[in-house]
Amino acid sequence: NATEVELLVRGVIVHLGLPFTVLSVIASPTGWQIVVRAATGGVVRFLIPQATPVAMRTRIQERLEAEP
Repeated sequence: NATEVELLVRGVIVHLGLPFTVLSVIASPTGWQIVVRAATGGVVRFLIPQATPVAMRTRIQERLEAEP
């Protein structure tokens, strides 16, 4: 559910000390639409496919680390 996915996103942010704040996590037909705010004020949106929690956490981490 969205709460569990939001906890995954927050966990990645806190664990890696990344400069993001979670704004929303919304279920979509293909997975989860995640929106975060960067410390610079910019908004980052990305889609994570439905998968196991470990696979989703890896995808979230890769996506957030790729942000400048």
